[in-house]
Amino acid sequence: MKSVKAFGDKVLAVMIDAPGDYKKTQGGIFIADKDATPEAIRPRWFQVYSVGPKVDWIKKDEYVLVSHGRWSNALRVNDDTKVWLLDNEECLITSDTNPIKDGITV
Repeated sequence: MKSVKAFGDKVLAVMIDAPGDYKKTQGGIFIADKDATPEAIRPRWFQVYSVGPKVDWIKKDEYVLVSHGRWSNALRVNDDTKVWLLDNEECLITSDTNPIKDGITV
């Protein structure tokens, strides 16, 4: 099994708010969230996979909202997991609970 670890001031995370998913509105309507459309150009939620030792403001398994496009291409860790390198300066907010399940959308 492959293993990856963040070094220095780096943050690796799993995108939980990926384009192409469907969003459910409060009224129960499902809306397609397609990448490369104006509706898809927005911040995304990630779950932190690994944190470098110089990062003291976020912990593994927390959730972070990142400005649109401020992450690298994905790195496949295993069959089920892809991680992205986040731009630390573009992390907007953090959450201890899953914001998608809590209904917090952008």
